Amino acid sequence: MKKSSVSGWRDVFSFTLRETLKNKAYQISFLIMALLALVSMPLVQYLTGNIATDSEEISAVKMVYIHNLTTVTEPDFTSLKEEAAYRDVQFVNLTEDYDTVAKRIQETEDTSVLLTITEANGGYQLHFEKAAKGPVKDGAMSAFADKVYTAFDKYRLSQAGVTEEQNNILHTRTEGKTLRLDASGNLTEEKNSAISMNEYWFIYGILFVLMMVTIMASSQVASSVVTEKANRVVEYLLISVRPLALMVGKVLAMLSAVLIQIISLLLVVFVSNRISAVLAGDPQAGGISQLVPANIFENMNIINLILGLILIALGLIFYAVLAGLAGATVSKMEELNEGMTMLTLTSMVGVYIGIIAANMLMGSGSNGFVTFAFLFPLSSPFILPGAILIGKANYIIAGGAILLLILLNIVMFKFVAGIYETLILHNGNRIKPKDLFKLGKGGIKA
Repeated sequence: MKKSSVSGWRDVFSFTLRETLKNKAYQISFLIMALLALVSMPLVQYLTGNIATDSEEISAVKMVYIHNLTTVTEPDFTSLKEEAAYRDVQFVNLTEDYDTVAKRIQETEDTSVLLTITEANGGYQLHFEKAAKGPVKDGAMSAFADKVYTAFDKYRLSQAGVTEEQNNILHTRTEGKTLRLDASGNLTEEKNSAISMNEYWFIYGILFVLMMVTIMASSQVASSVVTEKANRVVEYLLISVRPLALMVGKVLAMLSAVLIQIISLLLVVFVSNRISAVLAGDPQAGGISQLVPANIFENMNIINLILGLILIALGLIFYAVLAGLAGATVSKMEELNEGMTMLTLTSMVGVYIGIIAANMLMGSGSNGFVTFAFLFPLSSPFILPGAILIGKANYIIAGGAILLLILLNIVMFKFVAGIYETLILHNGNRIKPKDLFKLGKGGIKA
């Protein structure tokens, strides 16, 4: 009975995965990344001064020097003292030299703040200056500034005789809509496919993360191939399995190892986010909620999520196979960076096409180039998952991109299997990309 070309891939998979997970470099790098991920959110909270305290805790600000450069006479901030946290804050007009007071605040009077009020272009600006070091942190200062803004607005409106209800009416948002009619006078629906700035950064963030995961996975696949070539382990493997089975098992094993790292790190990030939420004083808040708008996932459903995961998996497989091919063209680890040139260029082409498409989506919405980026196998694994999750790519486009990636992976596996045995046993000079097709046709011998 003829042996299948993929027979034995499970043995290669289990062997490669087991050896990778036992590798000291793999374990140490994961521990370092996990530690960084764990402290990331609380560290951001600490550095930005956003670690909140109880809303009833007395403010660290004790004195505010008012430097008023506007036509508003004697600004009154007594409404701010209605809150217990700011009841003891004293507001006094600046009677000394500005620089003298500013220097005193920086050196000794670190619980005081300088408030400069200016008037420009029909509006008012409030500028705060505090000590660089001291009990008044950036987060507390930001909260205090918001309260001062509100108190100043209340005073200014009361001086003008405008009530709060009248002010709300004046600031009610008015929206206009232009309707299009066809030749028969019927309304035609015009859908705006452009994305918002938040959606753009979400797509860009997904693209960046996928690029890093792809680079990490591809590097590990290529390194594994070169290491086994140098140790001659692969020669023993080829005795019992076919080249295609060897490639399939190795690619899936290295992808599994990387995914174990990524999923574990995501879990650690969520734990870190919960820690930062507790430190911020709001169990429902955290670093992630500050970075990602609440309504960004309003179009996400289980189908979109599954399609996105399929695209990511197919993209990782394609680039991992390409990395395995790149690793097989070199004989020594010192040559690996040079051998990875083709993979690097290919992935960068896909990434840059995705970035350009994301910019076009934000500027003018969907167009021919955006559709091309969604379907092109090099760029679709980077740009399309994010677009699907926010509802900016339909199922037809997603299905077409998945079909093209499946076809490309089949072609890549067959091509690599045809030349992999020759490449994997090669121990001479690095084989250049143009020679790969000659190898496939039997034109040259490695």
